[in-house]
Amino acid sequence: MSANLRKYVKAVYGLDAVVNRVEPDQWDDPSPCEGWVARDVVGHSIRMLGVVLSAAGGPDVPQESDSELAGDDPRAAWHSALDLTLEALDTQGALQKQAQTPFGEMTLNRFLGIFAIDPLTHTWDLAVATGQKPILDEELCEQGIVQLERAGDSVRVDGVFGPPVEPPPDADIVTRFAAFSGRRV
Repeated sequence: MSANLRKYVKAVYGLDAVVNRVEPDQWDDPSPCEGWVARDVVGHSIRMLGVVLSAAGGPDVPQESDSELAGDDPRAAWHSALDLTLEALDTQGALQKQAQTPFGEMTLNRFLGIFAIDPLTHTWDLAVATGQKPILDEELCEQGIVQLERAGDSVRVDGVFGPPVEPPPDADIVTRFAAFSGRRV
């Protein structure tokens, strides 16, 4: 397993842990992402699994809305999408495939190293939306801050990452990551 795949898998399993703790009546609770509820966060994350699955040679990214992708049972929809994506990533040669990604053409392996920040960020969003303590991998948070610093203003656009927020002086790495990704902490 490559370091990039490990990073991505660690991030999606962090999100999976939060998805599994969402109560059935919390899917319509507001999220920190303006205009989204918890269901939308999971639907977006299902769409992003679809981006990875497509890059691995699977079907095209679904066209339904985030809410439609999550459906009536967001947990089941998430598990189904996660299983399909991980199965595709476990296919011989998948990581070496050249894929057209939102960041240009690159190997799937390289893409996963960059893209791990998406499930990491939305783990925080979903946890906050559903009243859970955001527990994110500290190493991934440190790497995420570095990645966002390197990307600069190119990712600071509406619907991606907002401007950094000043964290409290005693903030832990998870809170600093959330603040640096534009989340109000």
